[in-house]
Amino acid sequence: MLRLSRTFARLPKTCASSRFNASRTLTTSIAHNSSWKANASKHVALTALGAGLATTCYLAFSSPAYSEAPAYAGTVEDPATNLVFPINLNTDNEWKRLIGLGVRAVTFLNMNVYVVGMYMKGEDIGELRKLDGWKDFDKDKFLQDTDLAEQFLDQPYALSIRLVPTRATNTQHLRDGFLRLLMQRMKDQDMSEDEEREVLKAIQEFKSNFVSMRVKKDSEFIFTKTKEGGLKLVYEGKDYGTVENPWLAKNFFMAYLNPKAPSSEAALHDIADGFERLMKEN
Repeated sequence: MLRLSRTFARLPKTCASSRFNASRTLTTSIAHNSSWKANASKHVALTALGAGLATTCYLAFSSPAYSEAPAYAGTVEDPATNLVFPINLNTDNEWKRLIGLGVRAVTFLNMNVYVVGMYMKGEDIGELRKLDGWKDFDKDKFLQDTDLAEQFLDQPYALSIRLVPTRATNTQHLRDGFLRLLMQRMKDQDMSEDEEREVLKAIQEFKSNFVSMRVKKDSEFIFTKTKEGGLKLVYEGKDYGTVENPWLAKNFFMAYLNPKAPSSEAALHDIADGFERLMKEN
């Protein structure tokens, strides 16, 4: 087995953080009106000034280029941080529905790091209900072992994680946290040298996608497990690349669904509650 202490190459500092302070298009399109006309196309720019920072966001209304907005709309507030998450998330012109969300906290420092929410497509929720073990979803079983989560992530579903920092930070700090989680999951699994080599290559590529820059509080990361098995990274509307490695995509999401060592205990339990509710819907 290859040594897990392998050192990753330092990323070149080719991108200044200032380029990311420009006006940007918000990745999430929230459905505010179920009677939107399919052929309407307009954008309303809202500018807000505060605390010395200027942020421009565009509220995108549906157009022929986008999928039809779902009938249910609104937001959910995380009780620990008061951060607001949309019930529906539009990524790659596909609407996804919120399953659950929660805060990642560093307990011994009494510090919240970020809030994470998991989303999936409505039609995939319908397909999930047909699977053995999910027809009669058992929340207690979901929170005791990884069988249901593994089965869920092995399906060709497009899933997204929306991650919002609760304080100003930088990509290196977030990236290193993700890398530690992935390396630990790699260490806990039996892998051949060839498999390990491929995974290390994918982790290196994932690391390279995190361009060094400052990250503002309340900014938005979207991590998507594509139906083909890749892991896509988008930050504030900008696509930073997709790593085409099923192990990486599955284990990144598994970090939030693993009951033995979840990245966010609050998110895991809220996701379990969300699955229980969604599996009972008609």
